Amino acid sequence: MPFGRSKEEKIAESVKTCISEGKKEQAKGRKTPAKMKYRSALRILSENERILMDDRKKFSAFYRQIGKGLYEIGRYDTAIESFERALNLDENNFEAWIQKGETYVSMTDMEEYALNCFEEVLKLEPDNEKALLNKANLLMFLDRVDESIETFKKLIEQNRSNISHIHKLVKKRPDNPQLWKLEAEYFEDSGKKEKAAKAYEKVLNLNPDDEESLEKLKELRPDDPNILLSRAEKLEEQGKKQEAHEAYLKALENDPGNEKLIDKILEKDPENTEALREKAELMEKQGERVKALRYYKKIHDIEPEDITYFNKAIELNPNNINLLYKKGDALYNCEKYLGALETYEKIVEENEDDIDLWHNKGACLYQLGRYEEAAKAFKEVLERDGTDVVARLSKGAALYELGEYEEAMNDFNEVVKADQDTPSAWYYKAKIAAKQGNLKLLKPILTRAISMEEEYRDQAKEDEAFQEVKDTDVFKEIVS
Repeated sequence: MPFGRSKEEKIAESVKTCISEGKKEQAKGRKTPAKMKYRSALRILSENERILMDDRKKFSAFYRQIGKGLYEIGRYDTAIESFERALNLDENNFEAWIQKGETYVSMTDMEEYALNCFEEVLKLEPDNEKALLNKANLLMFLDRVDESIETFKKLIEQNRSNISHIHKLVKKRPDNPQLWKLEAEYFEDSGKKEKAAKAYEKVLNLNPDDEESLEKLKELRPDDPNILLSRAEKLEEQGKKQEAHEAYLKALENDPGNEKLIDKILEKDPENTEALREKAELMEKQGERVKALRYYKKIHDIEPEDITYFNKAIELNPNNINLLYKKGDALYNCEKYLGALETYEKIVEENEDDIDLWHNKGACLYQLGRYEEAAKAFKEVLERDGTDVVARLSKGAALYELGEYEEAMNDFNEVVKADQDTPSAWYYKAKIAAKQGNLKLLKPILTRAISMEEEYRDQAKEDEAFQEVKDTDVFKEIVS
């Protein structure tokens, strides 16, 4: 064409632009605008199907890109349609087959459809690693373990680096002896004897009757803690610190409570929680409870969800309010709300005027869905300090969950009187207005909330509170 671009080029350019803009919206986490851009691309392609026949592969690739974008924002049905259009144009579009299969995997009860997609690729290209990997993982998910293992073996045979998929899988399914055995065989073939021995040990823990694995383990490492300790010391003498450390860890598995081993491990890795726990328990047995507490405290500092330190410390100091308080905080931070609540309640019994305790108790009750009790707890705070904005806001939130909208609205009104720049209070007020069908009140309140916290714009679109008004012009105008 001597002048300008062909119609096909113009269509391609328009589609590219829509896809690019969709990806940008997607990167910002704006799913709805992204969806609209991808749909625009689909519309352009659909309206020009006759022209597309001149370059089927190019436009097949466009449909695949659109499908991928729709899949990533959770629009699975539309994504499937896009992949099918891509395949109608080019049945050898392997990426479209694979991504169509991956989309089916994300849908409910569509595993067999997904498997068919991966099989279609493997008919055309038997060594396609993506298809093999997807097939192997899906077969494992379907508990067709033997078929899955055979597929993984094919992957590893054509590229040994694919063993990484087995490494990941054994972490997800540590109770599967066949996976551990496959990993053990790989490590043994690679000359990684210690790793092979560990893997065979896992096999035997899960399947004690596997005589082949037992013989392999005997060849690789005598199951004797004294030999293991001797080997570790020799490695240390040779300056092989990492290997020595791993040998000490193995020796400790066979000889727990060996203080020499524990100290060796902590010398190399002072944050090894298993060794720290062994040390703490050993100190306890020896009557060194204060020293034991130091080790339990280190464990908690590394793993905050482990509150053994507080339990042991409270055994020694049952009336130490500060320890109880910290235990409650630790439990709350680990989302163990019931335990935190029980701990705070013990303190409240003796310190009923402590506002912070009532705050914490209310927060636990709210997280547990015990909204009526939560509202009462925040009311206790307000009886002691009527100016506490956080307690007022929290009480309103609990009342909202109870459906007591008028009383909740009173609390939120008090909050914004005290501090007009509290976006969550405005948002809750908007939710109540929506529940009551008061569009006149909804518009200025929700607009105010969004002006202070932009994320409320998208949140409101999905919020159950606005479902009854989401199709109104008022609501659409606010969130557009």
